Amino acid sequence: MRRVLHIIRKEFIQIRRDRTMRALILLVPIIQIWVLGYVISSEVKHVSTVICDLDRTSTSRALIERLSHTVYLNVRYHEERESLVGEYLDAGRAMIAVVLPAGLEKNLQTLQPSRIQLLVDGQDANTANVALGHIAGILEAYLTDRVRSQSAAALLSEEIHLLTPVVQVWYNPNLKLSDFMIPGIVVFLLTMITTLVSAMGLVREREIGTLEQLLVAPIKKHELLIGKIIPFALLGLFEMGLAIGFARLWYHIPIVGNLGLYLLLSIIFLFTTLGLGLLVSAFSHTQQQAMFMSWFILIFVLLMSGFLFPIENMPRLAQWLTYLNPMRYFILITRELFIKGAGLRHLYIQGLILCLFGALIFTFSVLRFQKRLK
Repeated sequence: MRRVLHIIRKEFIQIRRDRTMRALILLVPIIQIWVLGYVISSEVKHVSTVICDLDRTSTSRALIERLSHTVYLNVRYHEERESLVGEYLDAGRAMIAVVLPAGLEKNLQTLQPSRIQLLVDGQDANTANVALGHIAGILEAYLTDRVRSQSAAALLSEEIHLLTPVVQVWYNPNLKLSDFMIPGIVVFLLTMITTLVSAMGLVREREIGTLEQLLVAPIKKHELLIGKIIPFALLGLFEMGLAIGFARLWYHIPIVGNLGLYLLLSIIFLFTTLGLGLLVSAFSHTQQQAMFMSWFILIFVLLMSGFLFPIENMPRLAQWLTYLNPMRYFILITRELFIKGAGLRHLYIQGLILCLFGALIFTFSVLRFQKRLK
């Protein structure tokens, strides 16, 4: 054990002397979680909008007022001629055009149907669909309030009242997207840092020739391997704690679960990420090769983890492939534990799967690395 501790001490001294490694460990995670927390978002806000009011009544002005005072739309243009509305979309100045028809106020007073025309630039299908949903909600709310205020529609008003939904949102009552995305970012940072640092650190030893010196030293191969892996595991846990602390202080992410349980599951997950780094180092001859192979693996696990895109929306074949991705299970664990406060009885299946992945990947990586040392 004394020989292993000497190797661990050597690793930390080497990391401390390497400025690039220090920056990668200390600054990169904070910058990434700060930037990604704001950039990676599926929320649709401030969509450029043009409105053409052909009615020019108090009703149409009130409706325009509602459309203007929402974070989802940015009413930048008001056009009086309907024939020119399409030019705003053609030129890219607006993504949505709303045309309020003539006779809108009269039709509402007599409870006659009115058709409000919506023109949408469908290049970004997701933004278009979400924006249309927001506009439909605003129009429906306005028409509901208008019908309720008319004494001639008492019966209809009563029916609308009976159908009014009462919504209760659990676990994320404010529907903050950051509460859902930040735990995924924490998992991605943990995966990226531990895989890259372990892969590049071991390859760097081979490049500068110190690995051969360690092989002729009076230590066994398993002692050398343990001494090399433990510092990377400790750095990974430190990175995770740093990311969680920053997310808690900056984004006010709720962490309602047991952090002790999360630490245990994180250590299990580290066997997978460190195993991947060890496997990459066994197949790489230079740090550039290790970097390329690591990013190739990380892009796959990122896209197939459910972090950026819902797994349910993927093709059936892709959904099956996600079961081979350990990051899928750890992201689920992180979100369930942080937001819902899930316990071991809810997460033990994912924990067992992570144990299986960790044992298989780490064992294969160790065998391959030891073979490379011969």
